[in-house]
Amino acid sequence: MGFSEKHDPQRAGHSRTRSAGDAAVGGNAYKQGQEPEDWWSEIKRMHGHVGPWNVLGWRIGKAALRELDTKWGRHELDIICYVPLKTPYSCMADGLIIGSGNAMGWLDIRLAEATCLDLIHVCIHRKNGTGPILLMKPHRAYLQHIDAPKPEELEKLSRECSTMKESDVFEIQRVTASKTQR
Repeated sequence: MGFSEKHDPQRAGHSRTRSAGDAAVGGNAYKQGQEPEDWWSEIKRMHGHVGPWNVLGWRIGKAALRELDTKWGRHELDIICYVPLKTPYSCMADGLIIGSGNAMGWLDIRLAEATCLDLIHVCIHRKNGTGPILLMKPHRAYLQHIDAPKPEELEKLSRECSTMKESDVFEIQRVTASKTQR
C-alpha cells in the first residue's frame, strides 16, 4: 500500500468532514477524548494552577451539559465566554474546556470581550440550532468575591467555588430564539 493509500482518511475509517451522526464520544477517530475522572488535577495540568475563575468555568460547563442534555466531548455545543480579555477572567475559558469537553481547535468555544464584571456571562447553544440558548450569568457578589485573588487564597476560593450551591454562584437563563435569528 502506497503512502497516499495508507493515509487516505476514507480508507483509515475516518470521515473527511464531521457530521451530526458522529456526535458520540469515541464515535470517530477525532472524538477519542474521555472526561477526566479528576477534574481538579486536569485543570491544574492544563492551566498550571487551580483558581476560582477556572473552577467557575468548569461548573458552568458541567451545568450546560446537564441543561442541554448532552455528554462531555461531543462537540455539540457552541460556547462563547464573555469576559474582560485579561487574567484572571480569561481563566474561565480553561475551566469551560475541562467541564464541557469543547475545544478551541474545534471552534466550539471562544472568548468575546466584556468590558466589566457586570457584563461577564457565558452564552451556550446547540450547534444544530435546536433547543434554547443558555445565558449563564455569574452573580455580581460572587464575582466581586473572587476578583483579584491573592495567590495564597487561590486554593481556598477554588474549593469554595466547587462546593457552593450552584444558584449561589450563577444563574441560568433560557432564551428561545426563532430559526431566523440563528
